[in-house]
Amino acid sequence: MRKRAGWIPILLAGAAAVAAGTGAYRLLARGGGGADVAPGADVRVISKGEPVNLRDYLVPGKYTLFDYYADWCPPCRELSPQLVELARRRPDLAVRKIDIVDWSHPVAAQQGVQDLPFLRLFGPDGAMIREGEATYGDLQRLFGFGSAPAP
Repeated sequence: MRKRAGWIPILLAGAAAVAAGTGAYRLLARGGGGADVAPGADVRVISKGEPVNLRDYLVPGKYTLFDYYADWCPPCRELSPQLVELARRRPDLAVRKIDIVDWSHPVAAQQGVQDLPFLRLFGPDGAMIREGEATYGDLQRLFGFGSAPAP
């Protein structure tokens, strides 16, 4: 098991990333997600291109939002910090990020993702509420979330 250096280096890296114009998205993409990036936010990267069973990552009693993204996707980079902030403000929301890496990696086909960013929202009971573009409306209704990023 690898020992973690603590949250201060990750926070400093995040500040440097923001100053460099890359924001929290790049820090999350490197696996530094969670409360280390935004204290109080339940955000984790759960896959880097590998197949994943969403049921294994549902958080009982919370809404769980699966955010499919890639480093090279500009709308994904715009959306990511907004989702981190939403999760920070809403303790009843867990965000699980799935990096498809590129279209040749198995998770994209396994999950049926053809466009990015792509979202799937599950309720506190584990039932899927919505997926795709319509998920933004549910995020607005449930959490007061802004609008979808421009394509």
